[in-house]
Amino acid sequence: MENLDEALVEGNDGKNNISSSFMSFRFTGNAREYFGIWIVNLILSIITLGIYSAWAKVRRETYFKNNTKVYNAAFGYHASGRQILKGRIIAFIMLVFVAIFTTVEPISSVILYPALFFLLPWILNNSIRFSARMTSYRNIRFNWKGTYWRTFWYLVIAPIFSLFSLGLLTPLISKSYYQYFARSHTFGTTSFIAKPKVGDFYLAYILAGVLPTVLLGSATYFIFFIAGFSYLSNAIWVTVPVMIYAFIFSMTFFYSAMCRNLMVRSLKIEGILDFESQINPVKFAWILISNLVLSILSLGLLVPWSKVRSYKYLSSVTMVNAVGDIDNFIDEAVSNQSSLAEGISDLEGVEVSV
Repeated sequence: MENLDEALVEGNDGKNNISSSFMSFRFTGNAREYFGIWIVNLILSIITLGIYSAWAKVRRETYFKNNTKVYNAAFGYHASGRQILKGRIIAFIMLVFVAIFTTVEPISSVILYPALFFLLPWILNNSIRFSARMTSYRNIRFNWKGTYWRTFWYLVIAPIFSLFSLGLLTPLISKSYYQYFARSHTFGTTSFIAKPKVGDFYLAYILAGVLPTVLLGSATYFIFFIAGFSYLSNAIWVTVPVMIYAFIFSMTFFYSAMCRNLMVRSLKIEGILDFESQINPVKFAWILISNLVLSILSLGLLVPWSKVRSYKYLSSVTMVNAVGDIDNFIDEAVSNQSSLAEGISDLEGVEVSV
C-alpha cells in the first residue's frame, strides 16, 4: 500500500507526498458567520417547537456547500425546507403509529419491528439519494444508484457479521462497505470508480485498531503490576477494560480516518478526475475530542466554531486532480443531465446518518 498514513506519526498531514497537480478543496466560511446562522436556527427551531429545523438544515447545508470550493467553483445545495419537513412529518407519523399500536397490541411488535428492520434499506437508499440529488457542482447534480438488496447487505447485515466475527472480518467488510458507498454515487450520469485493496484495510486495522490497543493494554498491565498488584488476576481486571475502551477509541477515530483515506485515494472518474485524502488520524482525533470538550465547557456556544474547524480540516486534506479535460466533461454532463427526471418522493426528506 502506498504511503499508508505516515500521518499517524507526522504532523504535516502528509502533504509532502502529494503531487503538486492535486488541488485541495477549500472551505471559505468562518466561525463568526456560521455562528450567526446557527444561533438564529436554534432560536427559531425552539420557538416553532422544531418545525423550523427543516429550514435550519437548508440554511446550514447551503452555507457549507456554497463555501466549499475546488477549481474556483463552489458546490450547491438545492433542497427546500418544505421538502425536508414533509419527509420528517411522514416519518414522525409512522413512528407514532408504531409506538401506539405496539402499546395497545404488544403482540404486534413481533410483526412490526421485523418489518421496520426490512424497511431500513429503503429508508437508507431514499435518504442518501435525496442528499446526493440535492447537491451539485457546476450545475451538475450528484445521484445515488444503490439498490435495496445491496444496501441491505452492505449497510445493514454486513456490519452485524463484523461484530460476530470478533473483528476478523472487519477490514473485509469495511472495504466492501466503503467501496459500495463510493461506487453507487454518480456525478450526473457518470459513475464513480473505487477499487480499494482489502489488504490495505487489514493493515489499517492492525496499525490503527489492534496495535494501539495492545500497546496501551501492555503498558497498563505493566504499570499496575509494578505498582503493587502482585496477583496476576488483579492486574488483568484493570487491563481488560482499558483494552476494550482503547479498541473502541482507536476504531472510532484512527481506523475510521484511515478507511476514509483508503476509499478516497481509490476514488476516480475514469480519465477525468483522481482523488486523494491525507487525514492525519491523530490530529483529527485531537480536533474532534477537543471540539467536544470545548463545546461542553462553553455550554454549546462553541458548537459552530467546532463544526467549522473540523469541516475546514477535512476540506483541506481532501484533494482532486484533473487528469482529463474537465471543462468538456462538465459540458457533456450538463447536456446529458438535462433529460433526467428528478422524481423526488416525499420520504426522501428523511435524514439518516451513514
